[in-house]
Amino acid sequence: MRYSGMIIILVMAGLVVASGCAGLLQKKASDSTTTGTPGAQALSAEGNTGSSLVKPWYVKALIFNKTPKVPVRLTGIQLTFYNNGSFAGYDSCNPYAGRWKADEKRIIISQIQSPANYCSEPTGVMEQESEYFALLTNASYYLVNGEDMVMSDETAKDGLVFKQVFF
Repeated sequence: MRYSGMIIILVMAGLVVASGCAGLLQKKASDSTTTGTPGAQALSAEGNTGSSLVKPWYVKALIFNKTPKVPVRLTGIQLTFYNNGSFAGYDSCNPYAGRWKADEKRIIISQIQSPANYCSEPTGVMEQESEYFALLTNASYYLVNGEDMVMSDETAKDGLVFKQVFF
């Protein structure tokens, strides 16, 4: 676990460095949709039709201050992105849904809605739900590498590690 934790931290750090070096949100020549900032590409769920995000995922780890934490035993946090800019999932206690936009490396998660039913078991599941929603909401960057995805915040200290779900 210590070795995989180091890999997670290195991947997150590499993501932030690469983002800074390449310039964030550069406009593509074929992209006619831009924000108010010249040279910036608008984040969009459209055009992510072939995106590596649009598939089902489950959480392998929650990362706090560069330290990975595995989900509470006997729980499973799931997230599925859809081409229309929506997402849905299950956080071990409650279903949830929301909206997303992304370009090649940045992501915006918004409008998360969940019924917020209380679950008493397993111990820690409600704290995990709060932590997960905070990490998901604060995600700014993502990186997909094969069957794995990492989301991180602006500082690259906090984030989520996902594994693709195969049916």
